[in-house]
Amino acid sequence: MKQFLNRTLSVKQLLALILLPLAIFATIIVFSVGNNGVALLKKVDGKDSTVVETKLADSTGLGILLAYVDSLSNAEQMTGGSWSFCLMDADSGKSMCAVNTDRGMVPASVMKVVTTGTALSILGPKYRFATTLKYDGTIDAATKTLNGNIYIRGGGDPALGAETFGSSLNKVTDSWLKAIKALGIDSIAGCIIGDAQASDQDPIPVGWTWEDIQSDYGTGPCGLNIRENVYDILLKQSGGGVSMKTNPQIPGLKLYNQVLSNSKIAKSYAYVQGAPFQFERTVFGEVKDTLRERSAIPDPALFCAQLLKNTLIANGVRMKDSATTTRLIRLNGIKLESTKDSKKTIASSLSPSLEDLVYHTNQISQNFYAESILRAISMNENGYGNGASSVGIIYKFWKEKKLDLRGMCMVDGCGLSRMNNITTRQLVEMLRVFSKDANVFPAFYKSLAVAGESGTIRKLSHGTLAEGNLHAKSGTMARVKSYAGYVKTKSGKLLCFAMIGNNTLWTEVELKYKFEKLFTLMAELP
Repeated sequence: MKQFLNRTLSVKQLLALILLPLAIFATIIVFSVGNNGVALLKKVDGKDSTVVETKLADSTGLGILLAYVDSLSNAEQMTGGSWSFCLMDADSGKSMCAVNTDRGMVPASVMKVVTTGTALSILGPKYRFATTLKYDGTIDAATKTLNGNIYIRGGGDPALGAETFGSSLNKVTDSWLKAIKALGIDSIAGCIIGDAQASDQDPIPVGWTWEDIQSDYGTGPCGLNIRENVYDILLKQSGGGVSMKTNPQIPGLKLYNQVLSNSKIAKSYAYVQGAPFQFERTVFGEVKDTLRERSAIPDPALFCAQLLKNTLIANGVRMKDSATTTRLIRLNGIKLESTKDSKKTIASSLSPSLEDLVYHTNQISQNFYAESILRAISMNENGYGNGASSVGIIYKFWKEKKLDLRGMCMVDGCGLSRMNNITTRQLVEMLRVFSKDANVFPAFYKSLAVAGESGTIRKLSHGTLAEGNLHAKSGTMARVKSYAGYVKTKSGKLLCFAMIGNNTLWTEVELKYKFEKLFTLMAELP
């Protein structure tokens, strides 16, 4: 040792003696921190001493969920976009995870949670729409002539003549024919009038784009709906071109065929350009074999009146006038002599219950039904179905529930408008209110799609604890993905959740699978 100390060290040897202990020390520190440790400087006997304290990652169910949520928040794909997530105990109202929960987000079809849940709360699960057949004037018993008009007074029923609920056009018109003949009428001197005055004349809500209303999912409601306000188009390759048939036939509709035959495309598509009440329309698209599409009936109330007129004539009832609507009568400046009170009822029909309509709406995310249900809220309160009035009633309802509505903007009932905005906290608070209403919750909970089993999330979460457990409404549009609903933990505790992603660099499909992982982590909570 003496010899070693007495040696004259070179510069390299001196540096080695100094740096080697430091390198060993640094390695120990890095290894400790890398293994969930934290390096701290503490005073020991008055001197600085480095102490490594080990802090293990949170391996609890909630800890794993929070870590995953944090990874989403910090992902590079969030650049330029945003997301929000709120998870709450339905019983206590305790927040379990909150990310940007007060940020207004575009919800897409998750807006149906607000519409359907609030409608069930205000109208009740057993509410039904009514359609009434009336007449004015007098019936001459000797000649069996009605010296007056027959009115089909709509009440906004979205299921009238809908095969979805076991009805059809023939079933509707045959029942009306039977009721008219029961009065001893075999001749009508007046018109068959479709009356859609119970609701907004314009079927297209605020904020819907031209692109959306060209598709069958962009079909809007009116006061007198029929067959969900759509007709079918059958397109088929034929002789190098594409043939086209419609069902049912829409009187007066001039449909120009601009669909191309293309056997090389991956998937056939077609869409119809045309606005409400416009009877000249054009079909565009490409077809590789056959394709069945649906498109909006230009004037559902007029079509309904024409159906009844044709049915009457086909069954021996003479008609001296035409089929028309109250809208056309008003536009032409014609005044009807009879008043609302002077009309007599021939027959009336009721829609399926609201809970059945809500179930169909939320299971397949049906925009037409959602908008019809929205208008029913104001129709029930003041006798006129108006979207803006219904939204006002919804706001009032939630303000009375002490919900903070800042950041919320509701302009339609289905979520198709990009003008809609809502926070995940507001959604979760609404879900919690629904869960505590014994009159509403069974119908609302049942209406939501079930992970791995039904509706729009039937293909998600197979083989996980979320399968058959998580109930949710989904939402999808370009650059938007969202879910809101309920999930039960391992111990059976009910949780409310909402998650929305807007404008992320993930595609809607990629974000769907990111959120699917959250489904599993929520279901795995103890």
